[in-house]
Amino acid sequence: MALLPTSGGFVPGSLADWLDSQDVDRQNRYRTFLDFYEGLQWDRRPRPGETRLTANYARALVRKVGSYVFAEPVIQQVPDDAGGSPQQRRRAADWLDRIASEQDLHTLDFQTLLDAAVLGDGCFKVTWDADRARPVVSPVDPSGLWAWSQPGNVRQLRRIVQRYSLQPAEAEELFDLTLASEGRIRVVEDWTVDRLAIELNGQTISDEPNPYGQIPYVLFPNLGKPHELWGESDLVDLMDVCREINRRMTVISRILQVSGNPIVVLENVTGSDGIRADEGAIWELPEDSRAYLLDMLQGGGVQVHLDYVQLLFRTLFDLSETPRTSFGDSGRVLSGTALEVEIQPLVQKVQRKRRIWDSVYRRRNALVLDQLERFGGEDLGGVRRTEPVWGPILPRDREAQVRAETTLVSHGVRSRRSAMTTLGTDDPEQEWAKVLEEAGADPGHDQRVSDPPAALETDGGHDGDTD
Repeated sequence: MALLPTSGGFVPGSLADWLDSQDVDRQNRYRTFLDFYEGLQWDRRPRPGETRLTANYARALVRKVGSYVFAEPVIQQVPDDAGGSPQQRRRAADWLDRIASEQDLHTLDFQTLLDAAVLGDGCFKVTWDADRARPVVSPVDPSGLWAWSQPGNVRQLRRIVQRYSLQPAEAEELFDLTLASEGRIRVVEDWTVDRLAIELNGQTISDEPNPYGQIPYVLFPNLGKPHELWGESDLVDLMDVCREINRRMTVISRILQVSGNPIVVLENVTGSDGIRADEGAIWELPEDSRAYLLDMLQGGGVQVHLDYVQLLFRTLFDLSETPRTSFGDSGRVLSGTALEVEIQPLVQKVQRKRRIWDSVYRRRNALVLDQLERFGGEDLGGVRRTEPVWGPILPRDREAQVRAETTLVSHGVRSRRSAMTTLGTDDPEQEWAKVLEEAGADPGHDQRVSDPPAALETDGGHDGDTD
């Protein structure tokens, strides 16, 4: 099959041509936020010879929040009430762990989190790779997406269109055809629950039933806005403050630069030839004249600028909900409890982001498991539901945490499996089976707290404390 090149790369009236007029404000917003994140933060061009400072706190704050959200890899668990047999649930969890390891999803998730925090939206695409016989999780640039939701329910997608470009050789290999074009090929994928249509340079090459039976995208907002499909960037409230910090820092830099190269002030002198502010210089001045160096730092003028900059930083940290303490320097001697209270705004922000990612993981895992069973022949018993398990947001005293969990288990307030999950065990079910096996018990029999296995007893008499 040959595809002839079209003028301008688009066929008038095609879907690719129509997309250029859709959601223009969102596309412009993406470019503005991305430029700001990359350091293009001044709102005017520099004058000839002008030097300007750019303290890119926008990037630093976005990365800081991301490092707290994904402080540790997220564990994907299959709950007991997710359906299927224990073996099928175990197989589903193993597949999720394997795919996460093979495709380095922890790094991919962190990068997507940063992308969503800057642009306001994030997206994953889960497709079946027949060569590797497993699903592939890919990040999608939201600027190449157009989406429509069901009327009255913005959370339910009814159509997604993705546009991207490929080299001719890549397009020929991907779509198994021959192209008569040397330039980059514009590809448009139009997805609904029922159908998938594909255009290349504005010409439809495929319009078939959707092989997945659902839209294989997980589109999510960085921060959801009421009744809207698209989200909001973390930079919305920070841009003006960041620009003002850059301006004030530049002013202080210029003042210090001038004070380091003193200006000679001459009074009652008609000429200044031979008068230089060099070390050891001797000046010959007329009678009734005076010469001195201009002190730009006199009168505490710089301190006014410094105080204003500190006020701007206070405003920046308040608006970003990222206290200065989160950077590891509080400037004061505080107790652990006081530090936790001080950093609570960041904790609350991280918790909001994690709740959004809970939904992302559930939907993404459901697509992965569905494709494994649909195309990979895996017997998962219809298991689709998973629960992400997050690590602590703030550093914890591991020894104190173990003691606390041991006390709760010994008093029957918490199960051993829950304690294992809290302490970061990847697979509590498998670990508990190992514990019972070492204790000589039946792995299928869950003993009562009042009758613990000998292997779980400690010298201190705390039931449930393992080595």
